[in-house]
Amino acid sequence: MIHGFKGATDAMVRTFLFLGLAALTQAQTCSNASFSGTWFYSISGTALETAGPGPYGQLMKLISDGNGNVSGQGTEDTNGVLAAAAGAGTYTVNADCSGTVNSTVAGSSNTATIAFQLVQGGREMLITFVDSPKDVGTGRAYRAAAEGASQCGNQSLTGSYGWMGALPPSFNPQYQLGQSILGGFEFDGKGGLSYTGTTNPGEAGLGGQGTYSIAADCSGTATFTIPGYTIHFLFAVVEGGNVLFMDNDSDDYMFGVLQPASPPSVLPQVAFGGGWYSALYFTNTTSAAVSFTVNFTADDGTPLTVPSLGGSSTTVSIPAQGTAIIEAPNTGPLSQGYATFTLPPGVSGYGVFRQSVTGRPDQEAVAPFATANAASSTLVWDDTSFVTAIAIANAGPVAATISVTLWDNDGNVVGRSTVNLPPYQKTEAALRNLPGLSGMAGSRGRAQFSATSGNVAVLGLRFGASAFTSIPAQQ
Repeated sequence: MIHGFKGATDAMVRTFLFLGLAALTQAQTCSNASFSGTWFYSISGTALETAGPGPYGQLMKLISDGNGNVSGQGTEDTNGVLAAAAGAGTYTVNADCSGTVNSTVAGSSNTATIAFQLVQGGREMLITFVDSPKDVGTGRAYRAAAEGASQCGNQSLTGSYGWMGALPPSFNPQYQLGQSILGGFEFDGKGGLSYTGTTNPGEAGLGGQGTYSIAADCSGTATFTIPGYTIHFLFAVVEGGNVLFMDNDSDDYMFGVLQPASPPSVLPQVAFGGGWYSALYFTNTTSAAVSFTVNFTADDGTPLTVPSLGGSSTTVSIPAQGTAIIEAPNTGPLSQGYATFTLPPGVSGYGVFRQSVTGRPDQEAVAPFATANAASSTLVWDDTSFVTAIAIANAGPVAATISVTLWDNDGNVVGRSTVNLPPYQKTEAALRNLPGLSGMAGSRGRAQFSATSGNVAVLGLRFGASAFTSIPAQQ
């Protein structure tokens, strides 16, 4: 039996935390290195070389070496005529995070110029495009969901997505201002999809089935059939969970973004065995049955087998107005990781931790779910007579660089640190033990976790003499 405040606190924290951290680096200002890896962009604009100005667009992949060299390939749509597009050239990123790309279009003497502004901490670009002397457009660029690694596949697209598209009037003269399309997709994570939607308000709804395929670089294709018509799409899965798409049929012109109906969620800490028990509770407030998958990942990014489930994932099925629970009992040695899932609309829940120590009553804490693809997280800490522990998860396939800043009660900065997390990995620590944060001991204040790349989800836990509780983080 452990006696005394310090002994009890240290023992509780030790059983919960593995204090190894990734190498730390200093934050950087914008430079050529700020634009590196694999990106996708979608633009739409005007083709100027046709008999009269017509619609123009591109869906392109850019690969940058971080040193000023870039190449690109994809598909362009010029007034309904599809063609492959490619080029290579150089780029420059300025200190203010603006920049330019200058390239030569493959197979021609044309040059293409992109002016851009990095936004969202370098996670996105606002771009303008000129393909001299014929085409102009504007759009956005995003990092690929796997940042050049061979990690994308059909499983990278699952759940419900909403979308909105438009056809210019030249493709349907009945509508002088163009035709709108609004709908939703359901992806099964295995290559099958379903679609429901409507065209202009007041018209009959549409529905159909189809298939999709995602390559390792996060580009993909989709085909689905609605009554009397088969539609082909090119698309790209980008960081943050969105999907850029482009119609791949001649005489059509549709561009847009698919957005998840619900953002992916994460419980940043799951611990079982070695005195710990974890559970996830879910409730369905809708009038229809729902089902979704919950995946468990170990701290090192590999699948985490939960013995009670017989694997590292499980399907949760909840009847209308029903509830469900997943339990990871306290059996065997300590195992740690996190859980990820996409909750259908109308479904919510929370996690529960229980610690069992011989000689005292079991202790429990409730932990809220977090958004898996968030770029920042904030929590309030109290390290006066307590120990603040944190679990930091990067649930995405892009390496995360996370800056940590602490302020005290008076708004003074009392420490800064940087944590690097590879794709899909997680770490735990007593917050004061991160390099540069020891000055928080004996104080209270606020902690800000900001990811300049990748994702960050944080769960805080406060340990006292014989009990602990969760600290909710705001995203």
